[in-house]
Amino acid sequence: MDTLFPQSLELSIESPRQQAGPFAVVALEQAIDHVLDYSIPKKLMSQIQVGQRVRVPLGRGNKLASGYVVQIRATTAHAKIKPLHDLVDDRVLVSPKLMNLARWMGRYYVAPLGVVLESVIPLAVKKRIGLGYSSIVRWAIERQSLQSFFEKTKAPKRRAILSRLLQLQPDEGIDLVRLAGEADVSPGTVRKLAQLGIITIVEQPDLQGLTDEVLSTADAEPEKTLNAEQQSVFDQIKPRIISSGFSVNLLHGVTGSGKTEIYLQCIRQVVESGRQAIVLVPEIALTPQTVRRFIARFKRVAILHSGLTSTERHRYWQRIAQGQADVIVGARSAVFAPVPNLGMIVVDEEHEPSYKQDTAPRYHGRDVAIKRAQLENVPILLGSATPSLETWWRVTKAPASSIPLPPSPGTPGEGRGEGDLDRRTTIGRQDPPHPTVPELKADRDRGPERQNNYHLLTLANRVRGLQMPHVELLDMRQENKFRRGVHLLSQRLEHLLRTTIESGHQAILLLNRRGYSNFVYCASCGDALQCKYCDATMTYHRTPGTEVKTARLAAGIHTGQLNCHYCLASNPLPDKCPECGKKLSLFGLGTQRVEEELSRKFPDLKFARVDSDSMRSSKDYEALLGRFASGEIQVMLGTQMIAKGLDYPNVTLVGVISGDTALALPDFRAAERTFQLITQVAGRAGRGDAPGRVVVQTFMPDDPTIRFALKHDYIGFSTTELAQRKSVGLPPFSRLVRIILRDQDQEKLHRLCDDLAAAVTAAVAEVGPGVSVKGPMPCAISRIAGYYRNQLVMMSPSGEKLQLVLAHVRKARALARSDRIAVDVDPTSLL
Repeated sequence: MDTLFPQSLELSIESPRQQAGPFAVVALEQAIDHVLDYSIPKKLMSQIQVGQRVRVPLGRGNKLASGYVVQIRATTAHAKIKPLHDLVDDRVLVSPKLMNLARWMGRYYVAPLGVVLESVIPLAVKKRIGLGYSSIVRWAIERQSLQSFFEKTKAPKRRAILSRLLQLQPDEGIDLVRLAGEADVSPGTVRKLAQLGIITIVEQPDLQGLTDEVLSTADAEPEKTLNAEQQSVFDQIKPRIISSGFSVNLLHGVTGSGKTEIYLQCIRQVVESGRQAIVLVPEIALTPQTVRRFIARFKRVAILHSGLTSTERHRYWQRIAQGQADVIVGARSAVFAPVPNLGMIVVDEEHEPSYKQDTAPRYHGRDVAIKRAQLENVPILLGSATPSLETWWRVTKAPASSIPLPPSPGTPGEGRGEGDLDRRTTIGRQDPPHPTVPELKADRDRGPERQNNYHLLTLANRVRGLQMPHVELLDMRQENKFRRGVHLLSQRLEHLLRTTIESGHQAILLLNRRGYSNFVYCASCGDALQCKYCDATMTYHRTPGTEVKTARLAAGIHTGQLNCHYCLASNPLPDKCPECGKKLSLFGLGTQRVEEELSRKFPDLKFARVDSDSMRSSKDYEALLGRFASGEIQVMLGTQMIAKGLDYPNVTLVGVISGDTALALPDFRAAERTFQLITQVAGRAGRGDAPGRVVVQTFMPDDPTIRFALKHDYIGFSTTELAQRKSVGLPPFSRLVRIILRDQDQEKLHRLCDDLAAAVTAAVAEVGPGVSVKGPMPCAISRIAGYYRNQLVMMSPSGEKLQLVLAHVRKARALARSDRIAVDVDPTSLL
């Protein structure tokens, strides 16, 4: 055996006497970190299938709990087996390939399989909201066998049913109620034939009468001609799309280089071959222009995102499952779309942190998309002007044997499918889903040669010969020396903004911090107002609807309240310092404060503030973008919501109010996030015939990150940043697992930390050298919403070793307190 997988992890306990089945292996929807075996009653024997929802008795009181059948097997080693109670849903909600994907997610992201399946299947689908279903009856045997059974049957009611069924064509179905009515029998009599295996009864959605609003378009967009650079990229990837083998293709293109057109033409190849494509976008409500381009280009497009109603979500999900959508565009969870014949996956802006889910299962949408592409044996296209350093390193630098994310699944369709659980023994009734040694070894070793699967595609120039915008750097330290008072806009930016508007063009101003002031401070006693429930300062927000020109009443009292951006607590702003009674000062900046300054300095300017406070829904955002596109709004001021996915030819000026806002954060990705944000928002300028200009205001003009962003130099930034990461062993040169523990009682938290630390230490000793453990230690924000927070961080160059350590810890039940312990594999933030 490979030395990376020690013999000590093999389960070699002699199995008890096997019981005859069949048995259903059920993953409960509760956060129980194991699956359970249940016997199948005779009345359900012919109905139970993998992927269905069932109800089962649980615990001493046999309280009914819902779960998913993840396997059916002939024998079990468990002594006491309870019978399955009933079938909640006749539909098979989870296909075999999605079940394999869910199994991998449960193992890799350390989450109960039932919790993973809850993420895969929308609640609206489970509850059948807004859509009716019919029970469709079809033959389960050949016509000749059915005729023979009819001739041997003496019962009049059965003969009536069989006589009607013999009138059907082999693939034709008939509604159960209609069949019972025409045969003059009860539906129960028809169902008895299903128990004999003569017929099948399948729940089928009633899609008749539904409109095709998202599956068609009135304004079709003609296909565009690619320029020479785009055509070269398309010619490189086209053979991989046609052959439909697994490959990871990174499309690194500067902003405005036409990446979306490459997506569209690749998907055209897929659709014309009769297959479907999934397109992931970071936040679908924030990229309406991109979505509209897909709808305008293809006849059948389905949209999946959190802004849909339950009825819409259910209907679109069913249309996708029925093969009635060629292209599925959606946010993170659209990676689970039940497409019957997947041909390609596209991940737009693959670097975006919003692809990472912050609740269990804490998966990364991009990496799950890569895994699904491997399982389906189809190509995946990742696009970005500023790729994540992990993706860039994997594609350009890493040898095949050291590519860290995600583990290879083996040949398409392989994995822990039906029957795999039979090949290992278990203890008691619990069937722990933590990865076994053979599974981890298979994750690493099986599958196509990885060195041939990663490809870099480059678009170095903007379309139509457009030039990248000119970027200016303004040192706000020097600016403040010569101006009295507080000015968030420099004189240079004010001048350029004025001339831009006078020339009939538009501008975008970025400040990635909402509110009015993020620091309320008493200069007398030195106290800052903190949240009562968090170890963080509160942010002052002006009251919505008050006069934009000022945040004060006539009496000089501020109109607004203090908000905590972590626990969402809200308090009124006190008139005086609670400690000493002296006057409070408002420090820091936010979009509301910039809005106030714009209103004061440019009284006739037509502008709008775009942040999560002002945009309550995706409809608000789309309406505002429509006004901006028509020229009704001259300037958009906002947070990162306006930094991506926008293409307006009339925008010639972009101003970054504070380019160093995120650089001081205690996170090793701070420089990467800063570079990405500045580069992305700068790319909004100069997309039309008029040249673009970008002004970056900063108090750190010599910082290398900002200097690289000014030159649009991703290669230089990535080279420098990767060298620094390598010198200290940070990702992508190592793998991280962050375990966060929380409790309202600090003593209980310390005991919980000690127990987990002991289990992790024992697991690391068992696995061997190569895994370092830091902590337990307080988190950067040590208390949120009344819960004290500690963390334990594991780091290793070997992803397999980290998975083995987690498997040991999981087996020891040290992670069972899911309400107090959160495991984050490959974290995107350490705050």
